[in-house]
Amino acid sequence: MKHFCQRLFWVTVGGFLAGTTTQAQDYVPELGPAFLADEVASVRLTLAQPDLDFILNPDNAYSNEEWPGTFVYESSAGIDTVSNVGIRLRGNTSRNAAKKSFKVSFNTFTAGGKWNGLEKMNLNGNHNDPSMMRARMVWEYMRAQGYIAPRISHVRLYINDEYKGLYIHVEHVDEEFIQKRFKHDHGNLWKCTYPADLADLGDNPEAYKFTPPWNSEQRTYELKTNNTEDDYSAIRDLCHTVGTASEADFQCELEAIFDVDGFLRLAAVEILVGHWDNYIGNQNNFYLYERPSDGRLMMFSYDVDNTCGIEWGGNWVDQNVYDWDQWGTKPLYDRMMGVEQYRTRLGWYIHDLIDNGSFTGSAWLQHGNSLKTMLTSAALEDVYRTYDYGFDDDAFLNSLTTGWGGHVPQGIATYVNQRAPSAYSQTSDAQFPRDIQAWAYTPVVDDTLRIKAEAAGSPLSVQLHLSVDAGPYQTLSMNDDGLSGDGAAQDGRHGLKVHLPEADQVSWYTSATYSDGAQPTDPCVPAQAWISRAPNNPFRLNEVMALNSTFVTDEAGGYADWVEIVNTGDAPVNVAGLHLTNRRSEPQRFTFPSFTVDAGDHRVLWCDNDPEDGPLHTSFNVESSGDDLILSVWDEFGWRCVDQIAWDTQQLPNTSYGRVTDGADTWTTFVPGTNTPPTPNAPNAGPSGGDCPADLTGDGAVGVGDVLMVLGEFGCTVDCTADLDANGTVGVNDVLAVLSAFGTVC
Repeated sequence: MKHFCQRLFWVTVGGFLAGTTTQAQDYVPELGPAFLADEVASVRLTLAQPDLDFILNPDNAYSNEEWPGTFVYESSAGIDTVSNVGIRLRGNTSRNAAKKSFKVSFNTFTAGGKWNGLEKMNLNGNHNDPSMMRARMVWEYMRAQGYIAPRISHVRLYINDEYKGLYIHVEHVDEEFIQKRFKHDHGNLWKCTYPADLADLGDNPEAYKFTPPWNSEQRTYELKTNNTEDDYSAIRDLCHTVGTASEADFQCELEAIFDVDGFLRLAAVEILVGHWDNYIGNQNNFYLYERPSDGRLMMFSYDVDNTCGIEWGGNWVDQNVYDWDQWGTKPLYDRMMGVEQYRTRLGWYIHDLIDNGSFTGSAWLQHGNSLKTMLTSAALEDVYRTYDYGFDDDAFLNSLTTGWGGHVPQGIATYVNQRAPSAYSQTSDAQFPRDIQAWAYTPVVDDTLRIKAEAAGSPLSVQLHLSVDAGPYQTLSMNDDGLSGDGAAQDGRHGLKVHLPEADQVSWYTSATYSDGAQPTDPCVPAQAWISRAPNNPFRLNEVMALNSTFVTDEAGGYADWVEIVNTGDAPVNVAGLHLTNRRSEPQRFTFPSFTVDAGDHRVLWCDNDPEDGPLHTSFNVESSGDDLILSVWDEFGWRCVDQIAWDTQQLPNTSYGRVTDGADTWTTFVPGTNTPPTPNAPNAGPSGGDCPADLTGDGAVGVGDVLMVLGEFGCTVDCTADLDANGTVGVNDVLAVLSAFGTVC
């Protein structure tokens, strides 16, 4: 999600002036030992010569077959060695270049394999850039300004002891990339490559799964996460909205499904650095992420080597910032530039990046010279950089201030010196943006509506407008105090929690009030949310084992954690339409297949994040230390809770947490080897019918709370609840009595 924050101070990050500008992510990962800022480490790959010959054979240029080898990383911190890694070519045009780019995979031949938290390593040759610095400088600039950007460093690359040259190590974009940047990290992620124009192909999601004529193995919109579901509905919704929404409805419909402000901010920085091989320039090189928190798609960049004076056609240093698509049509960008509010907001963000002092020739020259000093010896020893375009030593040494000619008409700093005043003059009439985005966390499970909102700049106030059960709207102040479900205090996010124990449903929208009287709202049309639970649905979460180490096996013989549902009704019912999740922001993490459960019968789901193992295996794990399971349905206009259970204490191995009897309100712990053991796919054991003196908490079962109580009173001699043997002192015998009765349901 975006953070809109008032700029309060400036610091230097990676050689660039940076500040508290908008961030499109929740977290910004540290560089760590894999991405050294002040050192050129060495990467040594070793593999069988016939395998390397296959990789380098021009006939196999577009093969993605991986070959086994050994990876060695040498730096001042020491030497790391990883055996049995996968090695192949990567990239597009660079596959046919003399200086090729490579991918190293740590988990292809070793399940779960990683190196310094990375599953993959991208080694880019940047064969068309005489400086071999443009991609790094652009990514570091974007990172300094708060944009989503991969971590990056330079390395020397050796393959079978031959020096292949100076390479850039760029962080691979995958599910781990998302996890390092987003609190809600299980959304769909698409890698979009040419010709990804986001054109409307109709309302069938399958139509967007096409491949280009030259590469039948990779879709133009390639889904990188949640591949089992293979759901392209979000791509369809975006493209179809752009293609069919009326002029009157376009803004409202687009902003409901797409992070418009984030896109305009991204376009601003890409235009400044001359990134023409992107969506708005060339239908290429971008990712779309479907945020679980609000369901909107957001866009971020990749492959920024064709920037800062590298021009394969066009005149990007002076190109009109409102007319960036020189080649072909880009329906999303074209329609957005037809909206005056979007045009002026794009201009403001360009103006703002220049105003903050970070986009100047002197700043880029200073940072570039620092990098060049560090890289010179590795660069000049790199003979492969000379093969494709004839770059000589001066092409590298003078690359900051002098163009090489051909496709490199400007040096990096000279490009910035020209682009900044050109873009500034083109955006002189831009106006400060006024914008707000909001979202609700549904399904509601505890009668409490939770709303978050983010407003651009520094609004005077942010408000929630709420109608309960079709009643009149009331206006409630939202807070950025760290106490209202808003995140950290003064982080630019406002929140509010509204307890509505008697409500059935609500309608809501938010607004931000600015000093000039402007008051943007979001959503355009009030959203609705259920507060009450789904009526007449007989299914209940009945029992969960969050640490199944030896108790029961699934159909494949594995010990997977499990959750049981029960039909508490008096007739058979099909589960179609039910969903299970342990993340409130992602209610559809597991969708039940269609099957019928008889009255009083049970069904176990295996929570092992292995959906390929069968239809009753969920796409997530549960945490024994504490988790939250929600059973829900989509009901008319929104997600609606059917049942929910949460725990915040460590569950012991092979014990289960379940209802005392099927469907009962009271939950307890079931323990193997007692008269109340776990009962997957069978009725819960129920009460023992005997006395329970060890039930110190009085909750109907002997469990963790009772153990904690007897330990807490150990040594007590006056008014002792846990003195079970009545000898006047809470001692060892009392502890043993509780432990021996552990798991008993009274």
